Amino acid sequence: MIDPPCPSNLRRFVVEAGTRNPSAQHQHERDELIDCELHASRSAANRAARSFLQRGLWVEVFDDDTQELLAGPFDPDQAVPAYIV
Repeated sequence: MIDPPCPSNLRRFVVEAGTRNPSAQHQHERDELIDCELHASRSAANRAARSFLQRGLWVEVFDDDTQELLAGPFDPDQAVPAYIV
């Protein structure tokens, strides 16, 4: 699910989910990536991240413009963090 387009001055969040720890993968290797969603709000990005974690997937959240890692990687075997982004 992707949020509707937003004004260019708002931050957008990319939520990526995969089957293993992204830090254990080689740079730019995305073989284990299961899903990737773009969201225009923190609340939507948080909901997506929590949904992926509940499905047993590793989660990372990036800034869509800068590709900066904002949160994660989150291990699905650990407690879901109270604050994600």
